[in-house]
Amino acid sequence: MGNLNHYRLGASDIIVPPMGIGTMLWNYRKSNTKDDVFNAYRTCIDNELNFFDTAEIYANGNSECMLGECLKKDGRPIIIASKFAPPSSMIPVAPKRSTVSKKHPYALMEALDGSLKRIGVDHIDLYQMHAPPFHYTIEDYMDVMAKAVKMGKVRAVGVCNFSSSQIQNSHACLAQHGIPLATVMVGYNLLRRFPETNGVFDVCRKLNISVIPYAPLAEGILTGKYRTGENKLPFAYRAAIYFGHLNIVKERGDSTSLIRKIFSKPRELDKKRLEPLFNVLEGIAKTHNKTLAQVAINWLITTNEVNVIPIPGVRNVRQINDNIGALDWHLTQDERTIINKAEIESR
Repeated sequence: MGNLNHYRLGASDIIVPPMGIGTMLWNYRKSNTKDDVFNAYRTCIDNELNFFDTAEIYANGNSECMLGECLKKDGRPIIIASKFAPPSSMIPVAPKRSTVSKKHPYALMEALDGSLKRIGVDHIDLYQMHAPPFHYTIEDYMDVMAKAVKMGKVRAVGVCNFSSSQIQNSHACLAQHGIPLATVMVGYNLLRRFPETNGVFDVCRKLNISVIPYAPLAEGILTGKYRTGENKLPFAYRAAIYFGHLNIVKERGDSTSLIRKIFSKPRELDKKRLEPLFNVLEGIAKTHNKTLAQVAINWLITTNEVNVIPIPGVRNVRQINDNIGALDWHLTQDERTIINKAEIESR
């Protein structure tokens, strides 16, 4: 691959490639995957993709351990993002803490030390709050984040699954310490475009905050793997999609009643509604000699909305090679217009 364009995370000093690597499903206890993961890891770095995202709750910390093993074995420097999980509506069972109540903002420091130990590093480049907290205020947590930065344990701060007002609060609190809010991680893909209309993109654009979309392929739906019904979407993914459809965390700006949502099918699970969109994606993919997944990721990378750095999950060389095919080319504006029109018509 030729030299990739690299981007700054918000107003921080961290420079990353146009695509990161999600490690949620990495688990060193599944020995049959260790070689696959390391070979994928090495292929990523060979192709200038050195930005890896993990979290303390991914595989109960095993994802961080496995990332640390890969880093030690390969030896080349990488950019590491990890996350702290407070008790929240999105994470109802937060990790247990030994030195402080898991409800207290200072639990962040214990979580951070645990992540540093599991990965085997002395600092984390981007440390993120995984969800808005149930207890205490966002400002209380940002004060602790600022302390972690000043201690040298964290280079930059991010938040995940925050609303536009919560992002503004986080930014304002960190600014009092002279620290920018670098990133916002949010569910965003061709079938989940709420950040464009719920204020998240607006505030990120205004405050110079980069957006890291998780689930960029809509739990694999945008690969076309489940298009015919021959392959079944795993139950956990169906449950996550249905939870999002109910709009419990107020991600969507619509006024549809909860009762109506309960008795309606999420668009992501409605093959008939999605087929015209897949036909459009397939035609554009053939024009560029690309796959559906590569078109879907390129659609994210080439958005002009904000600085967007997707993090598709990768567990083997085949997956990373497919994702690499999303880089070094661009959808035309006409193609983006056609895709956007088909997506709107499928709603």
